[in-house]
Amino acid sequence: MRRFTPLLLSFFAFAACDCDDTTTVDADTPEEDTGPVCQGMGGTCSVEADCCEGPCEENVCTMGSCAADGVTCEADADCCSESCEAGVCGTRPMCSDVGEVCVAGSDCCSGACEGDVCVPPASCGTTGDTCTMAGQCCSGFCSNEAGTACAGGSCNCAPPPACTGTGMACTLDAECCNGLCDDPDGDGAGTCANIGACLSAGEPCGTEGFNGSCCSTVCLDTGDGPRCQFLGGCRVQNELCSSDGECCSGSCEQSGTTADGRPITRCANDGSCQPVGEVCGGSGATSNCCPNGGGDTGCEPTGSGFRRCLGGDGACTLPTFECETTEECCKDAYPDIECQPPTDERAGGSDLCCLDDGLECAFGDVCCSGVCALDGTGTLRCGSMCVSDGGSCTTDADCCGCGCVDDGAGGQVCTSDAELCDPCAGPKLGEICDRDGEACCNGPAVVCNPAGEFPTCILAE
Repeated sequence: MRRFTPLLLSFFAFAACDCDDTTTVDADTPEEDTGPVCQGMGGTCSVEADCCEGPCEENVCTMGSCAADGVTCEADADCCSESCEAGVCGTRPMCSDVGEVCVAGSDCCSGACEGDVCVPPASCGTTGDTCTMAGQCCSGFCSNEAGTACAGGSCNCAPPPACTGTGMACTLDAECCNGLCDDPDGDGAGTCANIGACLSAGEPCGTEGFNGSCCSTVCLDTGDGPRCQFLGGCRVQNELCSSDGECCSGSCEQSGTTADGRPITRCANDGSCQPVGEVCGGSGATSNCCPNGGGDTGCEPTGSGFRRCLGGDGACTLPTFECETTEECCKDAYPDIECQPPTDERAGGSDLCCLDDGLECAFGDVCCSGVCALDGTGTLRCGSMCVSDGGSCTTDADCCGCGCVDDGAGGQVCTSDAELCDPCAGPKLGEICDRDGEACCNGPAVVCNPAGEFPTCILAE
């Protein structure tokens, strides 16, 4: 509903008058009666005519669709102020967003204050969860369908914009690619922590393609400049982690502390050989896959073109390789692996040594379905179908939607929101491609495999 502000009305009155600087006013002349002044929202009234607009409810002018302060209510949504306290609409006290200074939790929209700074609540929402304000989201971002800050209506927690690299200014952990905003002075003005070793996933990197500065050895531009990428499946050595189950080695260990005293936890390899799922061969990565002493046996190209350890000693058929019987499949890493006929995902193909749905896996290639994603307990398992929106994922290829995005809490979830995904509409790294069809995203660093029964987008050599 359109309305004129007092300032605008004053402008019209000034523009319409015939003003003369020499005009005098007779003190005995009575002022013109301009009639009663209407009441704005929240003003006292007895009938609707007393109000400039909207009805008169309980002797208070309201907007009709929402109740003004002082009017009875049942829920926050009933009130224009969005605050219903003790059955009466009232002005909601101002609260501070995540990252702003606070004294107590009550100062913060999130209800949580740590180190004199508002922080996300312990049970903060991840990407896709409904929200009404930024403080409810782990990422500190609550957006509407247009992708702008929530101002009522249908809103969801969103991942932060392109994350901030090591050494850059920050106020929130969620702003940093490594999830650590180092603030030793506790004044809310920090820098993204320097965690040493290789660059973790999300960090800005140099040239696209194979890049030894990344822990994953893979650097691609997915819309905001070249950045280190997750490989999908288990996290390789030196990637950041929060639990043992995320790591290919099964070991997530502290590798130091930030300047403000918080632990830095990364996937560790305590053995002398590379466990199943680790990146191997090329870009400075060792080829010594377990079992120890096997040399480069079991270090094979994946459907994404880079090499990972598959597990096997050379005397058996490796996972993902053609087979005739289950007995010939390597079972050291996967005791329940079988020689399986083609699935719907690879109809018409050869029998392969691969894992059934529900079995633990290191990455998608070793699953008959091609999907290896986290279950509800945080364990990587083969799945029979793509992961729906909101489900945990490790790579875009896991998802039914357009991508696997940061959930704002250290994990990743699938989404169909094009605003959050790589703007490239073609097949992405690791996805099935047509040699004569649409080009792979991130070309020429990524190409459609010129060989193989079922071509996928791979890193160019």
